[in-house]
Amino acid sequence: MDYGQVASDWQRARDSFSYEIVPALIRDLWGGEPESARLISKDYNIVFRFEAGGAGFYLRICHSVLHSLPEARQVMHFLRFLAAEKVPVGAPAASLNGQYIELLDGGYLGAAQREAPGVEMSQHLLDRSVYEAWGRSLGLLHAASRRYQPDPAIPYQFLSVQDFWKTIEPAIGAASRELQRVYAELTAWMERLPGHDYGLIHGDYRPGNVIWDGTTARTIDFDEPNRHWYIADVARALMELSDLPFAERRTYRDAFVAGYLGEHEIDAFWVGHLPQFCQHRGVLMHGWTLQEGGSGGGSLEWALRRVGW
Repeated sequence: MDYGQVASDWQRARDSFSYEIVPALIRDLWGGEPESARLISKDYNIVFRFEAGGAGFYLRICHSVLHSLPEARQVMHFLRFLAAEKVPVGAPAASLNGQYIELLDGGYLGAAQREAPGVEMSQHLLDRSVYEAWGRSLGLLHAASRRYQPDPAIPYQFLSVQDFWKTIEPAIGAASRELQRVYAELTAWMERLPGHDYGLIHGDYRPGNVIWDGTTARTIDFDEPNRHWYIADVARALMELSDLPFAERRTYRDAFVAGYLGEHEIDAFWVGHLPQFCQHRGVLMHGWTLQEGGSGGGSLEWALRRVGW
């Protein structure tokens, strides 16, 4: 798959979307109050907040060039499973038609979820007391993921990290020799990893995709679940602490991992590989940026640095 082409096709579809139809969509499909519609984001998804029956909701709109209808339905199947298993996630909300994914005119897809109370975890990055609860939330998600079975009636199979890694190879090949060296080194490292503690993960477990309400970390934005080693979500959660002194990074890591292991047991081997998993994620992020025609200064720093944990 040419992810650069997918990105440009999505940008054209996103920029062609008529925002004027959103109030009617909210009213007719989700029983919401049209006048409450407020644009939140128009980057990876077009996101509107709205209210219905005194509660807050988010309407997420994308196009089938970005996520096919079968993919969106399989991801929603996973999210609904997690919610039913009492994993703290943003709860999906069915439309008045009883659908969790609505196919809109022009190939657009719409899905709504209840508003999660609280603020983004990024506002609590330096609050040590939060990290154990945050790790516990991710542990619950992964423990449920081990029990999950995709819907065989939906013609979509979740991609693997190996799939993603191969797609960025051409972009890395046109980049600097230093980045090519890192990519080759991490490719060989990944090929030697054991196959256990590998399954379906969130895929973008950054602090901005987690809501903290004072007691619970609730995961949102399930855009790209993929098959990966579970520790990769842990690595993504911690990456934005990379510039802290080692002793502080280790304190946060230990709290997060303690909470995580209380809910989901994985081999201690994986914690020792957090530096490689963080750098691996940085290379992926930078490769995607290059595919989309960007320079990716921030992701390049993560790609070229291996930080100890």
